[in-house]
Amino acid sequence: MLIPRVSSKLIQRLQLLDSNFEDNFTTGILFLYTNDLYKADFLRLTNTMKRQVSFLNVAEVFNLFPTEFDACKTKTSYRVRGKWNYLLMIRFWFKTLFELPQLQQYDYIMRLDDDSKLLGRWFNVFDEMRRKKAVYFANDIDVDLETQLPGTMNMKQVTSDYIKRNNIHPKQMNMLNQAFNNNTVWNYYNNFEVSKVEFFRRREVRHWVDTIDSTHGIFKYRWGDAVLRYLTMALFAESHEVLHRPAYNLPYCHKCL
Repeated sequence: MLIPRVSSKLIQRLQLLDSNFEDNFTTGILFLYTNDLYKADFLRLTNTMKRQVSFLNVAEVFNLFPTEFDACKTKTSYRVRGKWNYLLMIRFWFKTLFELPQLQQYDYIMRLDDDSKLLGRWFNVFDEMRRKKAVYFANDIDVDLETQLPGTMNMKQVTSDYIKRNNIHPKQMNMLNQAFNNNTVWNYYNNFEVSKVEFFRRREVRHWVDTIDSTHGIFKYRWGDAVLRYLTMALFAESHEVLHRPAYNLPYCHKCL
């Protein structure tokens, strides 16, 4: 969980995680942070949770731009939380997260945003992924709109060129064909997701990620990690390797009270 700050609402959401996620508190929680936390914050989070708690300062890698990217001269069509902050977050979730050496000890990583809630009882999704030999547990399908994010549809040509240039045989061709339609691009609403670390560190997946990163499309056009995650699954994961939260009726909400 990437936390910008510690608040009472965050504490309440964490308590829901403890009470609703049925793993007998065997799964630890890792708090990633980029701003300085006070000792009281560390103690508050540690004392709140019934499961093992760890902390990792990712400020140094979070604020890295791609190679040969000029942050001063480059213009962007998207400004939220400053010129680059939100876009740096996208790059972190899409690329940097799986490069962190501290995370290589884990088989799976569940992402929960600090404004995510597990609303009811959840079975142990890690056990289900192991049982099904899955590489990804997806949230709802959503769309990004070209009218709201100019340059979004540029991903279609970039993806097509990549497939041809590297002789890629997409694992889920139907899923890929559905991705781009009428100035919209499908995505996984990935404020919740579970990822198999080994899959995202495979050579072919890393090559795709690095290629997208080198286009600077994340920074120029706000290509989101949600869209890029969807395309990654379409290209490299078999359909049976991707599980879907709605199919299991696991109650969840994002940015809810």
